[in-house]
Amino acid sequence: MRRRPKTRQDGTQDPGDDDGLSVYDSFRISKQECLEDSLSCHGLATLHVGTLRNMGLTVIRDPRDERKILVTDMPLENPNDERQEALLESVALSARIALKYTFRRE
Repeated sequence: MRRRPKTRQDGTQDPGDDDGLSVYDSFRISKQECLEDSLSCHGLATLHVGTLRNMGLTVIRDPRDERKILVTDMPLENPNDERQEALLESVALSARIALKYTFRRE
């Protein structure tokens, strides 16, 4: 799920995840590289592009990072809309845990 925009301390708006949900492409990055690219991580889960598309979501390559793909129309967290809540639940249920691991960059 994507996070909502936040207001920064200086009063400006952080755009949040306005380009979509960003996920790593397992064909372009290893599990270890994925873990180390994050500030902290509690594991890895996999999503299947075909399943996401069957749910009506749009999946594209991230133009700013070739290692990632974007789910451009993924609902924001806590959407307060039944249809979008159901979509988020369907995506969560389709995810498969690939690795349980606690990693925190020092």
